[in-house]
Amino acid sequence: MKWNRNLVIAFVCLSTTLSAQSSYIGRLWNTKSYDKIIEYSSKGTSLSGRDNMTVGRAFMAIEEKQPNKALMHYDLAISKRMNSEDLYFFRSEAYYELGQLQEALADLEKCLEFRENHQKYMLRKAAIQYEMGDLKSAYETYYAISELYDKQTPFYMLARISIERENYYKAREWVDDNMMRFERGKDFWRMTAEQQVSTEWHIWKDYEKAQKTQDALLSYFPNDANYLINRLGLYRLQGKDSLGVWAENDLLIRYNENRLPLDYYKKGSIKVAEYVRDRGVVEDYLTFRPALFDNTKYARFYISESGAIVGKHWAALIEHPMDSTKKIWDFHRGDAHYAMPASDTSYLGFTALFEAPDSVLMKYDDFLIKNADSTASDSTEIRTPEMLQEAPMEPEIMPFEGIPTEDPMEVPQQGEAQDSTGIREEINSLLTIE
Repeated sequence: MKWNRNLVIAFVCLSTTLSAQSSYIGRLWNTKSYDKIIEYSSKGTSLSGRDNMTVGRAFMAIEEKQPNKALMHYDLAISKRMNSEDLYFFRSEAYYELGQLQEALADLEKCLEFRENHQKYMLRKAAIQYEMGDLKSAYETYYAISELYDKQTPFYMLARISIERENYYKAREWVDDNMMRFERGKDFWRMTAEQQVSTEWHIWKDYEKAQKTQDALLSYFPNDANYLINRLGLYRLQGKDSLGVWAENDLLIRYNENRLPLDYYKKGSIKVAEYVRDRGVVEDYLTFRPALFDNTKYARFYISESGAIVGKHWAALIEHPMDSTKKIWDFHRGDAHYAMPASDTSYLGFTALFEAPDSVLMKYDDFLIKNADSTASDSTEIRTPEMLQEAPMEPEIMPFEGIPTEDPMEVPQQGEAQDSTGIREEINSLLTIE
């Protein structure tokens, strides 16, 4: 009986120790002493379920998360019959960090069993469904959230998923409603406005509506380079040439004043137009510093539906060989090389090259020959400076003795030649007298 009493006392002491230890780990968590909590990980089997959960959270709270170790302690907590929605939510986070999305989703379903339609769990569930590519399930979850809670995320995602599912009619409804639902200038309004520009431009071809939305974006974010490029492209599509020239010059000014993102300086060019064709897209680019890129001012790229570049044309501006005040287009259309007087050196002049008939375009070399200055030497024929050969020096001729030395080589002057007509007249007169 005495032994049993001692055993009970020992058991009580052990329970008290573990209880004290548990509350100590809890206090460490409140002070964010994650390293000290992790020191208890080796004693995980002897810790309570709640302490194991706390140790697991500590492994997820450090700078370099260790989800594998966190998962081990969450499993220990569950094996100790701990049944908590928080525990399953934390384990779902560890699974997500490891890329085990299906397991993370299963734990969220367990959380929803504890608290049905809880907003946090539903948002997390919808996000994982979307990441897994299950757009139908994600759409249904976001729609359920939108019916239960006045949250911006699900309304935005409903439009986004509709676009990705190519349900453009429904997407247009969501986008138009969200433009009115969200506060102007804020994040979700901005993302929704970007959706509207993209869909109205590329899907519905309503360039005027896309232009108005793009202008609204620029009213809040006037220095966004993508918005500035979109504005220019929409001007070009609508044939607003004067506004297109103004917008292009605005980009050049921003470039010269270092007001564009660094990526554009590295690339050296910026898109100034985009046109959709039957089998792909045509994109035109302006080169900021032509001298650094083979004197290229404008370049046109043909891009297939798969995104591959299948063709390139480009044009440079060079000085006219006959008149330095004029320019000519040095035009490369594929492998062909042409030249044409540049009456318009802007983007409109560049696009006119593609519409010009072949009879107007002249082969580059033929153009230079035709317009070459005949009084000027052809620099292409001169390889090295011409050197005159030095003539051998002749020996000096010395005069003989006794011959006068004054002008020894002087040529004798000849008398005036007699006119033969005067002699014939004199003979004729003598014959007449006789």
